[in-house]
Amino acid sequence: MRPALGPQGIGSFSYALATVVREQDWVFWTVHQTLLFPSMILSGMLLPLEQAPGWMRALSVVNPLTHVVNAERDLFAGHLTSADVGWGWLAAILTAAIGIAVGLRALTKSTS
Repeated sequence: MRPALGPQGIGSFSYALATVVREQDWVFWTVHQTLLFPSMILSGMLLPLEQAPGWMRALSVVNPLTHVVNAERDLFAGHLTSADVGWGWLAAILTAAIGIAVGLRALTKSTS
């Protein structure tokens, strides 16, 4: 019962990027590494953010992955109705919807 839609949205973004830059594979890896690892660090997935600098905590609030990570932590702890679970679901659904829309658009353009 965890919000697993976020990773599908991020996967769709990756597929869209790969489709768009398929002739220049270095662009894919540059963009992917420049965006993916900072978003994972800012989500609190890899390192706790409680002792992080203020600017890092402020950026983590606007990172949708932060809300998904917090929701998963609450769900694993058995807090099924916490606000973090609701925000996590919302972030996961929005990320998936936008990712799927971008992915479908990139695939449609590449096949036409």
